[in-house]
This record gives sequence, structure tokens and C-alpha cells, in this order.
Amino acid sequence: MSQPEDGNNQTPPQNDLGSELRELGQQLETAVRIALTSEKAKQVQQDVSSGLKEIGTQLHVAVKALQDNPQMQQLVERGEQVLSQAQQSRATQDFQETLARGIAQLNDQLAAFVTRMHQPATPPSTDSTPTTGETTRLDPDQK
Repeated sequence: MSQPEDGNNQTPPQNDLGSELRELGQQLETAVRIALTSEKAKQVQQDVSSGLKEIGTQLHVAVKALQDNPQMQQLVERGEQVLSQAQQSRATQDFQETLARGIAQLNDQLAAFVTRMHQPATPPSTDSTPTTGETTRLDPDQK
């Protein structure tokens, strides 16, 4: 919208941002309502629904066939045996303990972070001490 070039005219624009945004929101709402209630949208919903039902039926049939397969039953039994042996091994127990300690440390650090985030911000320090240590070059031959 252009305004006269003389500085005496200080009238606000005819359409303010708030009313334009409200109008846009109403237009979007109307468009979405029309799209959702259209016959094409209903047909797409029906197609998706029937497709998902068909997938579910096929998965059910496939799982039933696998359950009835003697080779699959043997595979499941063997898997259960291996899992049982693995749970009893010292390496698995050590791994579980190490993983538990690592997760506990992560939980502690996250709790400390959350605590720091809830504290009010402090102004930056005027102290001139560096926040990191001296930089050490990894490749001493490069200068």
C-alpha cells in the first residue's frame, strides 16, 4: 500500500495485520472443512480403510501359517534355548551391569542439566580466565 510522500499524513493502513491473519485463518478453516467433507476425501478414507483391513487380514494369515510351520516351531525353541544360555553367561551379566551404570550416569547428567535449565540465567562473568585449556596440535609436523 503506498502512502503520500508528504510527512503530514500519518494515517494507519486500512487493513491491519491482525484482521488479515483472522481472515486468512477463516479462509483456511473453510478450505479444510470443504476438503474433508468432499466426496473425494470420503472415497480416499474408504480406500485407505479397506486397504488397511486387507493388510491386517494378510498379516494374520501369514502369522498363522508361520505358527503352524514345524520348522518355525523348532526355530523358536532353539531361539529360546540360546536366549536362556546367553542370559546365564557372565559376559551378558557384565554387559548389563555396564549398560546400567552408563544409563545411571546419563540420568544423573540429564537431571543436572534440567536443574541448570530451571535456574535463572546468570550474567556472563567478567573474569578473564579461559574457559578451556590450552590447545594441543594433534599433528606436530604441521605448522
